[in-house]
Amino acid sequence: MNNIQHLRYAVEVAKTGSISRAAENLFMGQPHLSKAIRELEEDMNITIFRRTPKGVEPTEQGEQFLEYARRILEQVDELESLYKPSGVKKFSLSLPRASYAAFAFSEFAAALDDADGLDVKYRETNSTQVLKNVGDGVSNLGILRCQREHEKYFLAALEERSLKYEPVWEFEYLALMSRRHPLADAPELKYSELRLYTEIVHDDNSIPALPVSEARMLAQKHEKKKKIAVYERGIQFELLCRLPAAYIWVSPMPRETLDRFGLVQKRCRDADNSFRDLLIYRKNYRFTPEDKLFAEKLRETVARVKKDLEQSA
Repeated sequence: MNNIQHLRYAVEVAKTGSISRAAENLFMGQPHLSKAIRELEEDMNITIFRRTPKGVEPTEQGEQFLEYARRILEQVDELESLYKPSGVKKFSLSLPRASYAAFAFSEFAAALDDADGLDVKYRETNSTQVLKNVGDGVSNLGILRCQREHEKYFLAALEERSLKYEPVWEFEYLALMSRRHPLADAPELKYSELRLYTEIVHDDNSIPALPVSEARMLAQKHEKKKKIAVYERGIQFELLCRLPAAYIWVSPMPRETLDRFGLVQKRCRDADNSFRDLLIYRKNYRFTPEDKLFAEKLRETVARVKKDLEQSA
């Protein structure tokens, strides 16, 4: 085999599903990358990728090879970080659109602000992409959100991708709305009443390996007459402020966020909204001081939000 760099080439091609896109990401010419992949396949005496109408995808042997390649690259990166310190504090995280986690990240970032060098990557996305980002090494840490009734599918996906997890917390989704919402002062919400109003939804959620029959039932269960689909967390606050009769289901939020946007979060006893957030990472991954600091800020934020909920109950 030529060298470690060829492994990085192959992993990038697998991640993008495209030779041309991988070449752009690697800042190299497509012919040079294609040649490097061919040389790697010849050295290993296997076909790593097959061409498809949409790009390239790993063969069965290629999947096995890439799994080993990722493990080797993780170990090489870990060695470099241990014995070739750059002075740059690095951190990468993929997570759901969760305001409590965003608050924890801002606390973490503030603690790093006096560092001489920073390389920090924060990606908000859906749970399926969080799994992929951490599994492919795009992010070292991830926060995976799973509804309790579908948790077995997420845990199976973690095992399949050789990922470990630690519980962050378990919670009920709350209905987030403007203080001017018609139900804002209601002592208790009923789901049947809430469904009469416009719901803002993050419409790109998915569950790994969910059977078609269950997916169909889930879609029917959550079918809505009035909804606004968004794919970015910040716009939800603007919409709630401008559309006082709208609402969105969210994980419990810090008091500071609610006060800033003039919002309230309300329990709905019959909504069946039990979720769990998990901190995920690759097996054999060694936490950096920055990772440990973020985990600490995350625990502190969860404790604060729990306390706020208890006081407002």
